[in-house]
Amino acid sequence: MQDQTTPQEEHATVTGCHHTALCVHDLDEARRFYGKVLSLVEIERPPEIAKKFRSAWFLIGSSELHVIENPKFQRLDSSLAPHIAVCTSDFDAFTAQVAQRGGKFRFGPAPGPDGILRAVIEDATGNVVEITTAPLREP
Repeated sequence: MQDQTTPQEEHATVTGCHHTALCVHDLDEARRFYGKVLSLVEIERPPEIAKKFRSAWFLIGSSELHVIENPKFQRLDSSLAPHIAVCTSDFDAFTAQVAQRGGKFRFGPAPGPDGILRAVIEDATGNVVEITTAPLREP
C-alpha cells in the first residue's frame, strides 16, 4: 500500500485522549465503584446516547471514562491488560480512602519494579485500574 498523505496531513497529530470506555456486567455496581470508591465525578450523558444503552460517564482530569453495561461481556483473562492508570494529588491519602470505601488491592500500594508507587484494583467485572504516582506528560 502506497502512502497517500498530503503535506497538510503530515503535521496532523493526535492531541489527547477524550475518553476511554469499559464494559461492565452491572452498571449500578460500577457506579458505586467508580463514583464512591474512586471518587470520580459522574457527568451527564447526551440524551440521545442515554436513550440507546445503559452507561455512565465520569471525569478523570480533562478526560472521560465511559462505563457501558453489557451483562454478557467477557473480559480478557490477563492481570495487566487492558487497564487504565490514574494519577492522584496524594497517593497515600487516596489509596487509604479507596481501602476505606471497600476497594480491594491486587497489588500495593507499593513501589513497582521501576520504583514508582502503584496500587492495582479491579471493578466487579474485573476491569483493572492502576493508581500511580507516575507524572502526567506535558503535551
